[in-house]
Amino acid sequence: MEYAFCILLLMTIYPYALYPLMVYGWTRVVNRKWRTSAYQPMITLIISVYNEEKVIKAKIENALALDYPKDLLEILVVSDGSTDGTHDIVASFSDPRVRLLAFERAGKTACLNRAVLQAKGDIIVFTDANSMFPAQALGMIARNFADQEIGLVTGWTKYRRPGSDLEETPGLYARLEKIIKQGESLVSSCVGADGAIFAVRRELYRHLEDYDINDFVIPLNAVDQNRRVILDPEVYCLEEPSEGMGREYARQVRITNRTLGAIRRNTRFLNPFKYGSFAFFLLSHKVLRFMVPFFAFGSLLTSLLLMSAGLCYVLVFAMLCLFILAGIAGLLGLNHSRLVKLCATFLLTSLAQAKGWFRFISGRTDTLWTPRR
Repeated sequence: MEYAFCILLLMTIYPYALYPLMVYGWTRVVNRKWRTSAYQPMITLIISVYNEEKVIKAKIENALALDYPKDLLEILVVSDGSTDGTHDIVASFSDPRVRLLAFERAGKTACLNRAVLQAKGDIIVFTDANSMFPAQALGMIARNFADQEIGLVTGWTKYRRPGSDLEETPGLYARLEKIIKQGESLVSSCVGADGAIFAVRRELYRHLEDYDINDFVIPLNAVDQNRRVILDPEVYCLEEPSEGMGREYARQVRITNRTLGAIRRNTRFLNPFKYGSFAFFLLSHKVLRFMVPFFAFGSLLTSLLLMSAGLCYVLVFAMLCLFILAGIAGLLGLNHSRLVKLCATFLLTSLAQAKGWFRFISGRTDTLWTPRR
């Protein structure tokens, strides 16, 4: 049981502490920086929407104001069966670059499949209605595709409250995710993309199943075609911070459920003999991270059972209990210190991942999406 305790505790901290350090050390040995240069291909910007009448006008205005040649930009607003005023708002724009593709309710991924078939761009940029781009975003994305080895480019999300020019400092989880993806990109390819801002060569886009999570499977398909998937730290979008733990919990449940399904259908990417370092990244970044709730519970249980074997187990059990209590306090809004927020984020994520596993094992798949603004 002592061996089990050590392994479980090690695997609990591995995805969030040891793995990032390993990736950082790896980049000290292998640093495959890609080539960037002035490059302006035809770009299709795909904006996925479902009942986005509150934000779609601002999003289209933001897209039209981007600093990119007008004759090289196409804007497709792809509606997954919107029933509010979204279609009318899109139709009110007379700019020929803007086109509405209105489909029956089938899920975001199903609509993307149909939209890409009608896209004219050599590069397809995917984004959401509430994600605003800085003026230079498309140019920053395009420069990476000057290197023919690059198949997909992802950015990251910054947050800013409405009416404010001050950007909020990303949470520790978001900062850690960015650091990990930067390191993975310098070694070979990063795992997954930020659904609010990522781009792929149109020639690499493969038809997705309706249940596929597009910002995870599209990057996998690019890797499968011997192209690199990279995060450019200078490519980002701006969103309003989400309000409420409930929405974040539901989002994490949905992500876990759909990503686990995608991993099950794409287990070949875990073969290091074919996919090299990327297989290790996928195992560490996704598979083992999603198993942390079980590792953490196992650590708590074994430390409890081993308390009579030594003081160290008593201390570990007490620390784990304090961590959980601090997380609960953070979720209830009783304390707002950084440490408590960290505990709350970890606890929320772990609970959501556990439920995501339950939905996955029970065969439930989240296909439809309902953005909450």
